[in-house]
Amino acid sequence: MDIARAQQAFTPVAAPRLVPDLYTPDELDRLFGVLQEKGPWQSIAAQTFSSAEEFLAVAGAGRPATELSLSDLITPTFRGYFAQQAVALHEEIQDVFYSTRLLNLVKEMFGAPYAIPAQFFFNLRAPAHSLDAGHFDPQVWRGMDMMKVPVWLSAVMAKSGLFDRWEVPTGQVITYFYRSEVDGGFTYWPEGPAAPPQRIAAPFWNDAVVVHNPRMFHRGEASGPVQRRANPPEFRLDSVIAAEDPQHWVIRNGDQVIARHPVRDMRFLFHYGARVFRDLAEVSRYYDHTDDLDLETVFNLLIRDLRARGIRFTEPSDPLHDDEFVKTLATAYAVAPTAYPAEAPLDRVS
Repeated sequence: MDIARAQQAFTPVAAPRLVPDLYTPDELDRLFGVLQEKGPWQSIAAQTFSSAEEFLAVAGAGRPATELSLSDLITPTFRGYFAQQAVALHEEIQDVFYSTRLLNLVKEMFGAPYAIPAQFFFNLRAPAHSLDAGHFDPQVWRGMDMMKVPVWLSAVMAKSGLFDRWEVPTGQVITYFYRSEVDGGFTYWPEGPAAPPQRIAAPFWNDAVVVHNPRMFHRGEASGPVQRRANPPEFRLDSVIAAEDPQHWVIRNGDQVIARHPVRDMRFLFHYGARVFRDLAEVSRYYDHTDDLDLETVFNLLIRDLRARGIRFTEPSDPLHDDEFVKTLATAYAVAPTAYPAEAPLDRVS
């Protein structure tokens, strides 16, 4: 991607806004109750990627010197959902998900009169390196969102700039929980990926940022005791995490415990997202499906653009699952941050 276009495409509508003490003590009890009582929780990688090529299409800062498998790129970072597709999945947090307070924070960032709550998930992270070179959240297009399109394809679509007219803007309220002062901050690039980054340093607890993350590169920094950041030797894509008791989390392969961590070493975040509309005509287009994207249109436009650029490739029979085609797209539309904070360097995989 052209540097100037990347700077424009990945500069958020507003810089992140800090909101301390977002949730009430009662809300926190109920939210963390879901994490502790409803697990176990799968790794983000297991839910999101099927190959190293798909991972690198989202979070790659250049191709590694050697071929890697997905297992080389994953960290013990896990995810579960409070709500999906505007539906609360747990009755005890329904009022939190439909909170006017959260919705208004997103509307105010965009200056938009209309919005709907869309997603509400949480990440749980054991001590880990940060192999994320900087990513942006999946964008939403009319007819297509993160529930209908793989994350790797969403990233390629956003980087290509070919689908902007179908975009439904989304904003997020992300709340961090990490009591340690050992790394664990939030790096972000509010002026585009070629500009210097900024960061919010830990510790934090119930501290939120209101962000436009589909248009801003960002990353969670390495966290936990340095000597415990290496993956457990038995760690696999299908490993899961669950609360053992209020003070400890365990990672398991089936019934086998492969790691145990005190809660003080864990890093959590709650990620609320809402879709916004500038007028009632946009609301109608969204709900009436009068101008939706579909996968056939997406791949037709991408293939046409690759040919116009003179990029040689073999047209795939199954473009969603062809690793060589994924690599071609990721390379053609590559863009990533170029600098990292001295206090939070990128942990590179050779």
